[in-house]
Amino acid sequence: MILLVQNDTEYEVDLRAMIAAFFLGEKIKGAKPEEVASYTREMFSDFTLMITALFDEKTTSLRLEENGHVLYTAYVYGDYTNRAKYRNKLKLAIYRLLSNYTGRTLPWGSLTGMRPTKIATSALNKGKIKEEILEYYNYTYDTSHEKAELATKVAMKEQSVMKTVNPLTDYCLYIGIPFCPTRCLYCSFAAYPINEYHAKVDEYVETLKKELRNIAFLNRNRNLVAIYIGGGTPTSLSAEQLENLLTCIKDTFDLDALREYTIEAGRPDSIRREKLEVMKKFGCTRISINPHTMNANTLRVIGRAHTPADIKMAVREARKVGFSNINMDIIAGLPGETISDMQYTLDEIEKMDPESLTVHSLAIKRSARLNERFGEYRDEINKDMDEMLSLAARRASESGMEPYYLYRQKNIAGNLENVGYAKKGLECIYNILIMEERLDTFAAGAGAITRLLTTEDGQVTRIDRVENVKNVEEYISRIDEMLERKVQGIDSRSLS
Repeated sequence: MILLVQNDTEYEVDLRAMIAAFFLGEKIKGAKPEEVASYTREMFSDFTLMITALFDEKTTSLRLEENGHVLYTAYVYGDYTNRAKYRNKLKLAIYRLLSNYTGRTLPWGSLTGMRPTKIATSALNKGKIKEEILEYYNYTYDTSHEKAELATKVAMKEQSVMKTVNPLTDYCLYIGIPFCPTRCLYCSFAAYPINEYHAKVDEYVETLKKELRNIAFLNRNRNLVAIYIGGGTPTSLSAEQLENLLTCIKDTFDLDALREYTIEAGRPDSIRREKLEVMKKFGCTRISINPHTMNANTLRVIGRAHTPADIKMAVREARKVGFSNINMDIIAGLPGETISDMQYTLDEIEKMDPESLTVHSLAIKRSARLNERFGEYRDEINKDMDEMLSLAARRASESGMEPYYLYRQKNIAGNLENVGYAKKGLECIYNILIMEERLDTFAAGAGAITRLLTTEDGQVTRIDRVENVKNVEEYISRIDEMLERKVQGIDSRSLS
């Protein structure tokens, strides 16, 4: 456990994020200086490190102690109450202090947050050229050239897509199917075992249809440009249930302006020929078949009830049905896997020739079984996932794919990233729009989150989140409340 001592908690989130980036899975306890003054020697023995941040109007002092010995100190000058100017200076100082202690550098340097491309996007909007943007990443955050280049490439690709939509007239639709064949070791989503909830699925679909009709009415004068059906695992539904849902979408929404229709087929063990035929029949243009790894032993460890052969079969069936835009997800850093395992996975995926590849970094999510059992897997998780990510980037490029979207999650080792690669013209529009928060996204289903944007002079000034309850039974019983929340969200935006 690490003790974080502060006399002001204004930057606690930033400090914790930086510490967590260096110390995967380590618990961090916060305390005030006056509390620490009363600690006994036995209490201090619970902590491997103590990091202190003492703020005043002119200088912040940072200190790292181990076993009572001060090993590193740093000072940040300026008024810490001026957050806009001070935050990056503080983060860079704590990053360098931790880097000195661990002997490690992080590819993104001190840059934290979900969307590292925001910096490049903002700079491009101001007319900055690529070289200026790369220099800013390095100077302000100690970001490596490779990551700065990646963020800038993605920002440029995103801009080319965002120019083709209108926030006032266009919107996206997300539909959540919160059922899965089994729960993966690292999953933190609201996902329910399909076998246990089998009797509830029909009622869930009917409730979902009611919400979809409400969303269509609220947007009756707007253009639906992208549909994304995710989960969970949408193909946990039977072919009949899937057809029921897709028929509702076809009959309820005006699809004339639709540019993309994605369904996460996801788990190969849930994919059947008849389900693929239903998706194709109703106009689905893009599917995901997600192996996560092509190593049979790892699949068993992470709790996925399919084999590498099942993955290959699912792709063959999808091609026979006529799908020409298939995405595949893989995860770097799975327990027990090395760079050789990643190499094998990429070799096998290359043979299947998907149109896009999404490469995730393993995240230790708070509500996942992996977090609960982290002690069992700590030594089996490859600490240098960045080598795997770099390998995947090279192989994606060799397959004719370019990076088109990028995001990060909390508790990824080394503060790394998730990247989507795609062949030219086959980028997932929905992924770009949801990541850049460019359009309203209306969401239906248990745990789904609608995002309503307020814009002024073409710039997003506010984002309101309208959340559905996560529990399936509550979603069904409280659907009228979910519908009213959306109406209130729209009304609130209109009045602002």
